[in-house]
Amino acid sequence: MPTLELKLERLEKLVGKKLEIKDLEYDLQWIGLDLEDVNVEEQKVKVEYNPNRPDYSSPEGIARALKGYYEIELGIPSFEITPGEIELYVEPIVKKVRPYIVCGVVRNIDLDEDEVATLMTIQEHLHWAVGRDRKKVAIGVHDLDKIKPPYRYTAVKPDSVSFIPLHGDGYPMNLEEILLIHEKGIEYAHILEGKEVYPIIFDSNDEVLSFPPVINGIITTVTDETKNLFLDLTGTDFKAVNLALNILATTLADMGAKIESVKVNYKDGEKIVTPNLTPEKWEIDINYLNEYIGLSLSSKEVIKCFNKIRFDAKQSNKKGYLDVWVPAYRGDIMHIVDFTEEFAIGYGYEKLPLTIREGCIGEYHPIQSFSNKIRTIMIGAGYLEVLNFILSNSDRQYNYMRQEYLEKDHVQILNPVSKEYNTTRTTILPKLMETLLYNRSEEKPLRIFEVGDIILLDSSEETGTKREVNVSAVSYHEFADFTEIKSTLDFIMTSLGFIKEYEVKPSENPSYINGRYGDIYLKGIKIGEIGEIHPEVLLNFKLEFPVAALELNLQKII
Repeated sequence: MPTLELKLERLEKLVGKKLEIKDLEYDLQWIGLDLEDVNVEEQKVKVEYNPNRPDYSSPEGIARALKGYYEIELGIPSFEITPGEIELYVEPIVKKVRPYIVCGVVRNIDLDEDEVATLMTIQEHLHWAVGRDRKKVAIGVHDLDKIKPPYRYTAVKPDSVSFIPLHGDGYPMNLEEILLIHEKGIEYAHILEGKEVYPIIFDSNDEVLSFPPVINGIITTVTDETKNLFLDLTGTDFKAVNLALNILATTLADMGAKIESVKVNYKDGEKIVTPNLTPEKWEIDINYLNEYIGLSLSSKEVIKCFNKIRFDAKQSNKKGYLDVWVPAYRGDIMHIVDFTEEFAIGYGYEKLPLTIREGCIGEYHPIQSFSNKIRTIMIGAGYLEVLNFILSNSDRQYNYMRQEYLEKDHVQILNPVSKEYNTTRTTILPKLMETLLYNRSEEKPLRIFEVGDIILLDSSEETGTKREVNVSAVSYHEFADFTEIKSTLDFIMTSLGFIKEYEVKPSENPSYINGRYGDIYLKGIKIGEIGEIHPEVLLNFKLEFPVAALELNLQKII
């Protein structure tokens, strides 16, 4: 998780209150921070924050929360944004590569050494936490006085534009050369891999401000004499680029700078003004909050709790409900349940009543107990347990297994960190085949199993999905066959007391060899599958010996 070093003197100035290290050690945990290190001699603390709270990536963001905790300031902080005249035009061609951009102007900056370091740190943290290492969001900071508006965001052929990049050797390079030669170009070339055109930002004199997400032009270099900044944030997710701009703008505003808006004009007619710090309104059931946390607070008391964590709240027109406004720099509120955590923080975790609820005394869930029993049985059968991720790769999960893959029938990861994890597994077997792939040089036989979750679509569930627990096992060696894996299945069913109540019915499955595959039934209900893996599947996973496999749905068994 990301970490941040806080100087006590600076934090006191931002919070407006005398602070003691020993008090901070206690207080920081109650606003969602973990204390990593304390330096009493230098009056510094090092904290760790959750990636879902990128607004904590600066002392200013943490001070904002502490002001609410200490009740120095309550409710959403007020930030003034001056309407600006600067405009940026977005050309349609950029949709092919990096469709979204938001901008802002920061005037009258006068940053000291600590604030300059904070600005660099917050960019780095936002690129990681929100931007997925610039793939989703990239931030450009420019000296406003060195460029002439209006600006233009477009996309060009890789060899059609040349400019002198920041931190280069001082001579012009075209975009293709930058990706091949420049340090940052080499580092981020993968983001633009396979693109026919590359994004670029020009001013009205056709000077290059930025080649996002790679490098700025040298003309906009920020120095200690810079007084006004132009911010551009580009990316593939509008919500993410907007959140990053809001966090950056509010941080600079807390440093004493003046924020000015920019008009972003899309050629298809859409026009937006950014930064936009309008809070998001939610309607929250008071009883839901109280029951979830185990309290019985009045609406007035609940409002006070939200005010302390810097939300605005008031009684709704709907009886028993509150209207709650979430500040624009908070991107972690996605569901009503998120408000229960904020409510508890505002009330104070340390004040929550200690109660013991029925069924909460160290007792495993029945499916967990059953899973542990299955693990014991599989180990007794001579198999080694492995653990894999629930997230998977659609190619290996389906195509390698000769299974049809339709996006509408499976969970899709909207913004995957990499292509390796773009869906969730619906069976465990492909993951075991992958494990064999990575261990195929080990001594044979290899007999491994996994007990774990699978995710299936289910429109009747609130999330549209349901979780089930399966066990899968594979045997990999020169003589692996149906007889061997069937004896393993017999051992499992004997251990569970079902040896006379289950049967294997011949069937067909593209992942298995015809005539050497069957569906497993228990008391007339299909609970799994068993067989010898198809040779084409073996080739896809680069395996040279036969594989015999089975997979069972434990929830159907239990």
